[in-house]
Amino acid sequence: MAAALHRPCPVCTSRTLETLAPLTLPQPSGSPLPDGYRLVACSACDFAFADTPAPQSAYDHYYRSLAKYGGPTGTGAGQNPADLHRLEQLATRIETWLPGPDVRLLDLGCGAGGLLAALAARGYTRAEGLDPDPAAVRAAHSHGLVVQEGLIGDAPARYAGQRFDLIVLSHVAEHLRDLDWLRQLADLLAPGGTLYIEVPDPRGYRCDPRPPYYYFDSEHINHFSPRALARLFSAAGLAPAAFVDCTLSLPDGSTYPAFAGIARALPAADAPDTPPAMLDHLRAYIADSARRAADSVSIQPPLDPAAPLLVWGAGSWAQRLLGQNAIPLPRVVAFLDGAPNKQGQTFAGKPVVSPAEGLSRHPEAQVLVCVAVNPHQIAAEIRRLEPGSARNLHFITERP
Repeated sequence: MAAALHRPCPVCTSRTLETLAPLTLPQPSGSPLPDGYRLVACSACDFAFADTPAPQSAYDHYYRSLAKYGGPTGTGAGQNPADLHRLEQLATRIETWLPGPDVRLLDLGCGAGGLLAALAARGYTRAEGLDPDPAAVRAAHSHGLVVQEGLIGDAPARYAGQRFDLIVLSHVAEHLRDLDWLRQLADLLAPGGTLYIEVPDPRGYRCDPRPPYYYFDSEHINHFSPRALARLFSAAGLAPAAFVDCTLSLPDGSTYPAFAGIARALPAADAPDTPPAMLDHLRAYIADSARRAADSVSIQPPLDPAAPLLVWGAGSWAQRLLGQNAIPLPRVVAFLDGAPNKQGQTFAGKPVVSPAEGLSRHPEAQVLVCVAVNPHQIAAEIRRLEPGSARNLHFITERP
């Protein structure tokens, strides 16, 4: 007998769903998120999502205190070249839908306010944001940005009675368990106003150059197609206006698939053409991931069986590798991670410490790099922390 659903389709509430894959994702000790979930699909909406047992309150707690996006250097702060380039490109796309610099704009899930800063530099002085992470909000305030601390789903009530010419959710909707409140955003739009939602694009998921199942993790629990976003827009009484490619450039020079759905607070008009169904591509990607994941990874160069092991990275890829039993856990003395909110926790029963602390405590240890994007940057970081070090580095690779 099929297991009972933890949640129906967040777009249409259907319970007639297809199981695509079970995912095992072990969590650090302080995480309120589950150690895995079923990935399911709603064919009626052309939409896939995590059938997660955790309530929205667990995700709220996670994004307030444990996620990697907060603080002055988190994703969305614009403090590294790739992130700054992404935010400048986002600001350029948004300007297409703005009549002039005097408009009111609301960025939901704004992080430390990198987009707000990019827009302010272009003369948009009435832009503000909302984010659940207090560290991100403090960082935004330090740059003179107007950002409130609060849960994203509370936006309709928090801003009730106000009207915005543009509301932005950039790489936010894929993180949210509950989506019913999105239908209320239309009440916050000025007549003719625009809702802009940018999300990962499952039509671009592929195993090369990323590891199998790379696009499925504890945080990305919704996988939208244009059809799914169009259905959300229509349910909110908004007119879908466009679906545009927003492929992102990552720090290692590779790309990440993304698209934006744009809707207007206007009378119903002819909807833009939506591409063919996404789920067929997603099923093929999952099948390819399953083939590659079956005995598909190796550690190169081979580990020294006599030396202790440090694992650099306690994030999504390490979770997936632990779920595949690809990390020789009995030999691990610690996980290294630069995120302060992970340090001091345990991961698979092992301590999570800063790279500097772990390297200092275990000078004889070899290092297994579990970083999916630009893993070879870790060698430069070790040289910075340990000038002249000859420490052995090992990498997870796919077998041919």
